[in-house]
Amino acid sequence: MSELTEKLAALVSPGPSGSDTRATNTPESWRPRMEVDEEGGYLISTPRPAGEMPDAREILLDFKLDPMSWSVTSVRKSQWQTYSGEWLEAQRITITPISKGKIADKDLDQLVEEVSKWRPSKTDKKVSGELAFVFAPSDQQIGKKQGDEGSADTVRRLLEITEQAVWRLKELRKIGRSIGTIVIPLPGDHVEGNVSQNGKLQGLASSDLGLTEQTRVARRLLMAQIKAFAPLADRIIVPVVNGNHDEVTRQVSADPSDGWNVEIASAVQDACAENDVLGHVEFRFPDKQHQTLAIDICGTMLGLFHGHQTGTNVMKYLSEQSAGQTALGMCDVWISGHYHSFKSMDIGGRFWVQAPTTDPGSAWFRDRRGLESPPGILTMVIGADYDPRKDISIISGTRKA
Repeated sequence: MSELTEKLAALVSPGPSGSDTRATNTPESWRPRMEVDEEGGYLISTPRPAGEMPDAREILLDFKLDPMSWSVTSVRKSQWQTYSGEWLEAQRITITPISKGKIADKDLDQLVEEVSKWRPSKTDKKVSGELAFVFAPSDQQIGKKQGDEGSADTVRRLLEITEQAVWRLKELRKIGRSIGTIVIPLPGDHVEGNVSQNGKLQGLASSDLGLTEQTRVARRLLMAQIKAFAPLADRIIVPVVNGNHDEVTRQVSADPSDGWNVEIASAVQDACAENDVLGHVEFRFPDKQHQTLAIDICGTMLGLFHGHQTGTNVMKYLSEQSAGQTALGMCDVWISGHYHSFKSMDIGGRFWVQAPTTDPGSAWFRDRRGLESPPGILTMVIGADYDPRKDISIISGTRKA
């Protein structure tokens, strides 16, 4: 530093500066530190006044760690009283790295191998027809934990409902429905994810699976559903949109068409392409920068949107889409999710239906509103000039008492 620079610095300085710090009597074992390598590790947060501890995401940022790259596997808390009588607290957070490809690619290779060897039962025969059977699993939120229920219960419920839906399809054909197409729309929130509620869903209290585990389970469940229906129809269509839990990040403005629901279905699409027996399975995804989808199903325009973009007034949202003559606004039938409970509405000569959830439930919503949504999956029949209300049915699931 030159003599002139030193003089300038002295002139700029107001005088002795900086704050004094008060001793906090922090126990040695709870002093802030980080012990992390490529396999994971732990962080001990800076002590803060009791009740002012931030969430895990902010603690990761304090240590210059990207919350999207690390999964929180456990949280320990400690409180102590300083000599002045003030109560302080700190957290010890155990973290593991979130794989950005290695685990997912390995799982996809295994899924492809399993699918390439699969063959349908010889007793199942494909059926042609001008109508489509819709089986719409929505808001599965795989990885979500609630009370005594968790991902294992969600998987059980989904597999049981899928089996019942196959019987529902066969039942409809017996009473004369000419069904040749099966549609498995995915309206979003396929996984619990780690972005909702400002990253608080990463803790063990609300999720029992890491993000890569959630997507792995979701892929295999979707494949199980496809294989259940594939031998029974000439055409299988899987239209997909992302929900808010499917968002990859909220730290930056991201393309809404690029989310976990799309990634899960895209991986299953790649696996299906490796088996000629599944050559009649088609996938449809939103355009870039879009979070809705419109698709022609047997002469009926089916619109798909998750529902988080509508607020509580779906009628207003669809009216504005219609006024703007968007592809979604011009549909005959709409399916959405997000609000977890079944609801339907006639809109002139058109029809909107909100699919129920299959997740473990929400004590928070029950305590706030006094209600809880019974689990189930929407099924219906659509086609040109066919009333979508005629065969609508919810295949119900059960939760623990």
